[in-house]
Amino acid sequence: MPLNLYTSNRMEVLVDSLAATLQKPLASAFTKEVIVVQSRGMQRWLSMELAARFGVWANGHYPFPNAMVQELQSHEVGGADGSSSRGG
Repeated sequence: MPLNLYTSNRMEVLVDSLAATLQKPLASAFTKEVIVVQSRGMQRWLSMELAARFGVWANGHYPFPNAMVQELQSHEVGGADGSSSRGG
């Protein structure tokens, strides 16, 4: 799973960089794009911006930073088959 980190104090610059990155589709249409956000408001704004730029936007996954760290840790700690040690 590649991890791209972009920084700026202007959201317009960040969404431009994200849109450029998302121009190339993922290998599978069923794979979710993972975008870390600070708030649900940011998630909604970002979804609307991407929909405006691409005409449609779907299948995005927007974890908060702590949730993303937990996902990365469970991915690394998980077994060779990709399962994690958590039940579920």
